[in-house]
Amino acid sequence: MDKKLILLFSHQLTPQQLKDANEKLQCNEIMYLPKELLYIWQNITPETDIQVFKDFLLKNGRAGDYILIQGEWGTTYNMVNFVKENNMIPIYSSTARKVIEEKSGSDNRVIKTSIFEHKGFYRY
Repeated sequence: MDKKLILLFSHQLTPQQLKDANEKLQCNEIMYLPKELLYIWQNITPETDIQVFKDFLLKNGRAGDYILIQGEWGTTYNMVNFVKENNMIPIYSSTARKVIEEKSGSDNRVIKTSIFEHKGFYRY
């Protein structure tokens, strides 16, 4: 059976995440949120009606599909439970962060760069 990875997630997947989804999760299709839903997901508050995301998953997902859920904590919790109730598999992406600080200019301003490395997808 073909597996799908549906993203309730604000970012584009990195090449390493795409490879992991294909090889470890064996997903041959990745579905991003449409622009209008992505905008809502990126600006969600605890007061936002999240039924649109549930409807999207019911329309596009099926039992055994992976759903990558990361966002506002309360909404994430709600969606993880919804996904489990509908026999889909809620997952999150874990990363390692390396921070590099550099001094710049005559006033020694500190420039901080964060480098994120994908470590894997894990079930909630």
